[in-house]
Amino acid sequence: MKTLKNLLLSFPKKRKKDLSYPPNVLMEVTNACNLRCRMCFIWGEGVKRRRETGFIKDNVWRMAIDEIGSWPVNITLDLHGAGEPLLHPDFFTIAAYAKSKKNISAGFLSNATLLDEEKARKVIETGIDWAAFSVDGAQKEAFEYYRKGAEFEQVEANIERLLSMRKNNKPSIIFNMVSHSETDPEIFVNRWKGKVDVLTLSRKRPPNREAGRPIVLTQPCPFLYQQLVMGWNGLTGLCCEDFWCDYVTGKFPDRSLFEIWNGRELNRARKLHAKGDYRKIDLCRHCEAGELRGYDDQTVECNGVNTLVKRERL
Repeated sequence: MKTLKNLLLSFPKKRKKDLSYPPNVLMEVTNACNLRCRMCFIWGEGVKRRRETGFIKDNVWRMAIDEIGSWPVNITLDLHGAGEPLLHPDFFTIAAYAKSKKNISAGFLSNATLLDEEKARKVIETGIDWAAFSVDGAQKEAFEYYRKGAEFEQVEANIERLLSMRKNNKPSIIFNMVSHSETDPEIFVNRWKGKVDVLTLSRKRPPNREAGRPIVLTQPCPFLYQQLVMGWNGLTGLCCEDFWCDYVTGKFPDRSLFEIWNGRELNRARKLHAKGDYRKIDLCRHCEAGELRGYDDQTVECNGVNTLVKRERL
């Protein structure tokens, strides 16, 4: 296994193209979760596959952040993955370390069930740039039906408390709502407009990929050029849709993140996409990522505050 010193020495000092570095790195701090949401790709109903559950180790996240912090470009670091990041006992230590690097902006996606007063205070104190929350609507019965284990009133109260603690509207607050047939998106928008920065309304997808509606790509997938995804155990996958790391592109720190990003495995996928042969990759053949369908954006105002509403196209 390479030492951090050897990893840093392996980086080129100058690169001609910004694409030599991923603009976004998703570093999964854990894939453990305290909920069993019915529609979840990992823990949902009917999902029989299982990954080993674990938490990213101290030496792995430190080496990864040190490497990213040495890059000559600005990087967005996502501190989440297939689980609930606030379950990691050292989550805020990791976030604070990331924020100590001048070129890193950092945020996380959470179900907000564990966002008590102490954790909300730490979100503010660590200087986290954005916090995203999965909140399926503003109707208690449907919310608690789909998000098994979550209490509707507690989740809303946790987020309201964080909002009240913000200074200069930082961190940015983003919501994602899965549009279940039982929920009214307008109630959701009216509940949170003017309070949060972005409301994203996503189409509901079945946990089984083969039962969905795959996207027909007319150009290479942008994820292959924008995002490097690393699991808690150091394995890197194809993209954020590779929930099971079926398409392994490397392992950190056996190889540096830079080497993996520019390595044979990812470049093979890029070449297949460039030739229009993306269906030769099972993951891509069944992909239906909302980011590839696109969103219709609308800015709504409430009490002098604007909120961006993003609705996934059908």
